[in-house]
Amino acid sequence: MDKEQLLKIIELSKKKDHKAFEKLVEHYQSYAFSLSFKLVCNDEDAKDIVQESFIRVWQHIHKFNINTKFTTWLYKIVFNLSLDKLKANKRRKYVAVDTEHVTILFDKLVDADTETDIANKDLAMLISSLANELTPKQKAVFILRDLQGAEMDEISEITSMSKGTVKSNLYYARLNIREKLKRIENIKTLQHEVR
Repeated sequence: MDKEQLLKIIELSKKKDHKAFEKLVEHYQSYAFSLSFKLVCNDEDAKDIVQESFIRVWQHIHKFNINTKFTTWLYKIVFNLSLDKLKANKRRKYVAVDTEHVTILFDKLVDADTETDIANKDLAMLISSLANELTPKQKAVFILRDLQGAEMDEISEITSMSKGTVKSNLYYARLNIREKLKRIENIKTLQHEVR
């Protein structure tokens, strides 16, 4: 959807045109779900968050500033609802990584020399899994930047963090994930040496 189409659909949605709003939901629901799922790590919770996010978009679309990027505005709503869900379910804040699952994924990465696509998907799964052990701020910034591809200014706006805080959290998130990947690699090397 180009910018002109988007602005037309938003204007119609502001006038309470349900069909126009349906198009908006259809176009952006997968983006919203992707972000929410990566934050809360639960399919049902992510679906509920996306539904609630679009209810809020509908209720507040009249306040949307056309000079703002729509995805930034939507991501901010999804992000805040996801954080609220994590706070409500404190036990889900830090999901332990299943080491057996990580080992299986790592084996696939090591053994899949010619199957780069499979390895890349497995590596992405492994990194997403490791991101669950980060602090909530680090996880949010890492997911938005490295898994969703958001720009630093956009992340700052979505999370209400200064650019310096975003950069710092991203640095430590990447450092933590890199260290965890090295530990996994070292464990695999030792296991191969023992055999």
